[in-house]
Amino acid sequence: MAMAPEGKVEGKGTGASAREKVFAVAADLFYRKGIHAVGVEEIVREAGVAKISLYRSFASKDDLVVAYLRERGRTFLAGWDDAFEQYRDTPQAQLRAIMRYVAEATEADGYRGCPFINFSAEFPDASHPGRKVAAATMQAIRDRFLRLAQALRVPEPQTLADAWLLLFEGAFALSQTLGPMAGAANRSLLWAGERLATP
Repeated sequence: MAMAPEGKVEGKGTGASAREKVFAVAADLFYRKGIHAVGVEEIVREAGVAKISLYRSFASKDDLVVAYLRERGRTFLAGWDDAFEQYRDTPQAQLRAIMRYVAEATEADGYRGCPFINFSAEFPDASHPGRKVAAATMQAIRDRFLRLAQALRVPEPQTLADAWLLLFEGAFALSQTLGPMAGAANRSLLWAGERLATP
C-alpha cells in the first residue's frame, strides 16, 4: 500500500518514457529525502534525462509534487480496497486487518511515515495545491472508517471514525518521532482502536 516504503522504483528502466523515469525517481526521492531537500537537478540526474524532459511533462516542481501526491493517494486507497474488501461482511475482522497492517507498515525497513503528513509539515501554506490532495486523501480514509463504524452498528459512528483516523495517523507519526521504540506504542494505539469498537 502507498504509505509503506517505496521499495523498487518502477519506470526507471530504459524502456520507460522520460516522463515515467522523472516521475519514478522524483517519487522515490521525495519520500526518502523530503521534498524541499530534492532539487530538479538531482531528479534529472538520477533519471538520466535532460532537464527539458522534466519541464515538458511537469510545468514546475510544484506540479511534479502534486502529481506525486495524487499517485500516492490513488495507490494507497486502491491498495486499501484490495486488501480489506475481502472482510466486507465481517467488520470486526476488517478492523483487525487494518490495525495489523498499520503495525506492520510502521515497523517496515525504510518506512518514512505518511507522505501526506510529511508534505504538510514541509508545506504549511494552505493554498498550496498539494494540500487539497492531502486533505482529500485523509477524507477518503475517514470515509472508509465511517463505513466500517456503520457496519459495526456502534452508537456514534462518525465519532468513532474520527477517533480511528486520529489513531491511524498518530501511529504513522510516532514511527518517525520514536524510531524503533515506536513499535510498542503503536501496538498500544492499535489495541485502543479495537477497544473503541467494543460495546
